[in-house]
Amino acid sequence: WLQSVLVASALVVTDACTSIAVDRHATVDGSTLVTQTDDCAECDSRIVHIPARDHAPGSFRPVLPYAASFPREVSDRSPQYSESDGRPATKPLGYIPQVPHTYAYWETTNPIMNEHGVAFGETTTDARLQAFQPNTTNFFYTHEAMKIALERCRTARCAVQTMGDMCEQYGFYGDSPGTGESVSVADPEEAWVFQVSAGAKGKSAAWAAQRVPKGHVAVVANGYTIRTIDTHDKENFMVGENLFPSALAEGLWDGKGPFDFGKIMAPDTLQDVPRYVSMRMWRIYSRLAPSLNIQPHVDPLTMPFSVKVEVPVSHRTLMDMHRDHYEGTEFDMRNGALAGPFRSPNRLEGGIGAMTVHGEFPRAISIPRTAYAVVVQSRPKKVAAKTGSAGIAWYASDAPATSVFVPFYANSSFANGKPNGYGRGSMFKFDRSCAWWAFDFVANWMNLNYENMSQVVVPAVKKAQDSLDASVARIEAKAGHLVSQGKREEALQVLSDWQTSAQQDVVDKWWQLADYLVVRFNDGFDNQCIDAGGPPRDVDKGQPSCKVGVPIGYPAWFLEEVGYGFDIRPHFVKPAGRTPPSMFSMGAQIDGPEGAPWMELLSPPVVVDTYWQGTKVRGQAGATQIAAATQAPQADLSAQLSAVGSGPALPQCLGVLAGVFVAVAGMVTSYLAGLRQGRREHLPDYYCYIQQ
Repeated sequence: WLQSVLVASALVVTDACTSIAVDRHATVDGSTLVTQTDDCAECDSRIVHIPARDHAPGSFRPVLPYAASFPREVSDRSPQYSESDGRPATKPLGYIPQVPHTYAYWETTNPIMNEHGVAFGETTTDARLQAFQPNTTNFFYTHEAMKIALERCRTARCAVQTMGDMCEQYGFYGDSPGTGESVSVADPEEAWVFQVSAGAKGKSAAWAAQRVPKGHVAVVANGYTIRTIDTHDKENFMVGENLFPSALAEGLWDGKGPFDFGKIMAPDTLQDVPRYVSMRMWRIYSRLAPSLNIQPHVDPLTMPFSVKVEVPVSHRTLMDMHRDHYEGTEFDMRNGALAGPFRSPNRLEGGIGAMTVHGEFPRAISIPRTAYAVVVQSRPKKVAAKTGSAGIAWYASDAPATSVFVPFYANSSFANGKPNGYGRGSMFKFDRSCAWWAFDFVANWMNLNYENMSQVVVPAVKKAQDSLDASVARIEAKAGHLVSQGKREEALQVLSDWQTSAQQDVVDKWWQLADYLVVRFNDGFDNQCIDAGGPPRDVDKGQPSCKVGVPIGYPAWFLEEVGYGFDIRPHFVKPAGRTPPSMFSMGAQIDGPEGAPWMELLSPPVVVDTYWQGTKVRGQAGATQIAAATQAPQADLSAQLSAVGSGPALPQCLGVLAGVFVAVAGMVTSYLAGLRQGRREHLPDYYCYIQQ
């Protein structure tokens, strides 16, 4: 039983990504942008360069099965895929006719971008119609369809049609049971969203695609987003031949009304984690189009396919989006009990606990199991012609919140064909030559004290990102000079050499940062002497040059939250409906829920013992009184409300008693009136005991 529970839990958190597509009219430099986080707990995230090739007439291309973990593939497509870890060559699921010439491209778990600037971002979706290996003869998952599109296409429309044709002709399968796929596609002119599932009875494929409107951004976060399809609008929609027949055959559509792709092709998955999809869509849309006042609805189908961007975005804007934990909102994941004393926005997913105690927390865009994130610029043709490169894939290893996006040029390769730290390594073996481990180590070490370490890491991320942007401008000017002299190949070599060196420099600096964090934040102290170059000087004179072992301790709000006091026995507290008072001294960003006022205790002519969820946080009380107080939260709330102010001795009360009983009575009266009117307002779980 335990093993089956753990396996099921692991499947829940294996792979779920976020993708953004931005039309070129919505960007600061006219680039079309697509992004992806690969939120995969086990994925082989090595960056691999696939060279351009010529193929003999009558040859066939193998179609390989989807594999996530290292090594995801053993083949001759790249020298990097010769690393087998003792496994035999990957066995193809089938073969298709090969074309005479295939283009070069970068890929990781999913393909990223080819030499002509065709770029991808992917996210898995739930689907009503499904097929899954090995229980199907279908042999196209989107990762192989995407590769073939990059090998053969110069435009996004070609890529969409190629993926659709491959999946229809040879059959689509999902990466896990009950799943489909969404692929954001870009070229220098436009962006599209392609969405697909298996066809009727698990055969063939059912797909549709919609162009991102002019000046718009489209977000996909593990759910279908294409809605009503206009088959007459060829400029903005593309539809597979098998979509409508599949929906009819499966009884999903009567063939009469409009075809709402998202509503018809997606199952109702709101029961388990209702906001898993919608929260990420809301967050990005609310930041890029705030005047629309889009609300964080439970049902993702209430979200628009796209919104018009109110301020033009850049690659840095989208990097920032992928680092998001809802900071500054009421869902800020740095706040609350689960964030711990050092305000970590990271949450542990799955496990037996979550299968026993049902609920959800916000699903951030950057999460611990993110294998990589990528922001791809498919650049305007004039820029591409000037620099010699059709675009840049900005790639970040591990969770983007604490990672640096480094550039991979579309037409480039690793210098001298030798991969650096981004092109090697496995998450199954710690390796200081591997980029992923550098960023993963820092991200995990920060969990010891996210609040303090983020004050070091976040500025380091910005500094590295600023430096790369400045270096990109300089190296492109140099490459552009060579292009103007007709030396395009030399220009591409300059880009390849520089990026390989710059990427490795970031990795080396991140290992230095990791070592710094280990020494500075050790044993719960902030060892500030590390910034002074070593041990303190002039100690014998009573004037040490720096401090060693500065205690960090627990913040006051956390001690209030857990009921810290003079009862030294282990104890637990129930969730409070109000933010601890000390948090207000930390600034507006840590405010509690709206309408949650706190009142400081005055000096009433009575002894006031305040208990937060049955745990004393102010005043003094004996062991008997403490024991009685711990039973207070078990009482029925309605009984407490009706009893307030009704007896000679004041019983338990809601809210912090400040000696002003009229205010408490007013709050209770308002609440009871609300109940009579059908409103169910949230009550603060804050209890007080009064000793006359």
